[in-house]
Amino acid sequence: MSKTRTDAQGQKPKISKLAIASVLLGVLGFSVVVLRVTVYRPWWSEFVGRNIIGLSGIAGLILGTVALARISRRMAVITALIILSPFLLFYFSFLIGSRLLLTFSFYAFYASLASLVGLLIGGAVVHSLSRSREKFRGIGFAILGIVLTTFLSDIWWAETCGPASTALGMVCISNLTQLHKATLTYASEHQGRYPDPNCWCDLLLQRTKVNAKHFFCPEVKWRWRRQVLPLPVPKKARCYYAINPYCEPNSPPDTVLLFETDGGWNQFGGPELLTTKRHHHRSNILFNDGHVKSIEPHELGKLRWKNEQGSK
Repeated sequence: MSKTRTDAQGQKPKISKLAIASVLLGVLGFSVVVLRVTVYRPWWSEFVGRNIIGLSGIAGLILGTVALARISRRMAVITALIILSPFLLFYFSFLIGSRLLLTFSFYAFYASLASLVGLLIGGAVVHSLSRSREKFRGIGFAILGIVLTTFLSDIWWAETCGPASTALGMVCISNLTQLHKATLTYASEHQGRYPDPNCWCDLLLQRTKVNAKHFFCPEVKWRWRRQVLPLPVPKKARCYYAINPYCEPNSPPDTVLLFETDGGWNQFGGPELLTTKRHHHRSNILFNDGHVKSIEPHELGKLRWKNEQGSK
């Protein structure tokens, strides 16, 4: 046996620098996750934190997979298939329009993570039992980095592409309900008249118990947090609702009273201001009798704005 081979055998197996980098990126991403949960932060920092998590997760996942491929191509292929299966299932569910399959794709994330943990344990066992340690050197760090960064990538992907929480729509409906109560309170104290459309937000805020938060739709911030790029930044408007100036307390019950719009203050008008950019391209409408309905775009022409149904 040559001296060179003897020296090579006497050297300790080196851990791949790519694997170490993958683990470090995973630790960085998890640190941001902990900060997001435990530390007070301004609302714009959600965008920054989410994308730090996503970028560190994706970069670490690539480095970990490359490090694993240098050790065992077969194991790298298996790992890649486990990681990609939930994403492929998600996009396939979009193609066929299956909501059940779409929901199942998110549960597949947990299954993929469990499989990766099992792969980590199996790789560690093979590493400890194998005599050819050089072949399996760094396998523990490589798969550990892959597990950590896959979890981070899943968090980023779920927040960016995942289904919207129904809680946001419920908060918006609650806002409209509170505004309706305030409008009735104002009318009862002002000869049965709704507030002047030119200053209705100011009047409700000053003369009723409604809060400023009731004028704000929570999905505005949520949509910006889901963006991959920081632009466009949403306008920092105070109100995302408008009042129908043709609606009076004695108008028919199904007359539109308040509806969703882009940002502004004291906005009033008709369907030209109505927006369907939020809530899965729906718009929450408050009617004169106090009930709120989520309207799809094809139903907008049936809304009553004046005395006749569908009139503008």
